Amino acid sequence: MNRRLFIRNAAAVSAGAAAAMSAPGRLGAQADKKSYGCRLTVLERMLRQDYADKYRGGRNAVCDRFKDGQTFLTNNPWEMPAGFCDWAWADIRVYIHDILSGMMDKNVVCCTDGFRPVFFLLERVEMPGK
Repeated sequence: MNRRLFIRNAAAVSAGAAAAMSAPGRLGAQADKKSYGCRLTVLERMLRQDYADKYRGGRNAVCDRFKDGQTFLTNNPWEMPAGFCDWAWADIRVYIHDILSGMMDKNVVCCTDGFRPVFFLLERVEMPGK
C-alpha cells in the first residue's frame, strides 16, 4: 500500500471514530459513568522489636505517621493524599493503581519498612459527589 493511500484511509477511520464518539446517545452514556477511587485504611502498625534489638540497638518505635483505623481517599495514584508518608506511598502506589484501574476491588498491602511496617486495606469505592 502506498503512503498516501494509507494516510487517507487512516484519516477516514479516525474521522469515523470521532463521529461515533460524539453521536447523541453516546455522550449521555459517558455522563452516567461512575467515578471510582481508592480508600486506604490503616489496619495495623507493627514493631519488630526482635529486629530492632538485634540490628538497631533497641532504638525503634511504631510508625508515628499513621494511627490505626486512619483513612485516606484518592482517585489518582500519582497524587499522594495530604498527611500520607512519602515512603509508604512509593511502596504501595502500584497496588493503588490496580484498584483504580479495576483489576481488583480490595487488597491488603504494607510498606517495606522491615522494622516497623504499616499494613493498609485498599478498597475500590465510588467517589463522593460524582
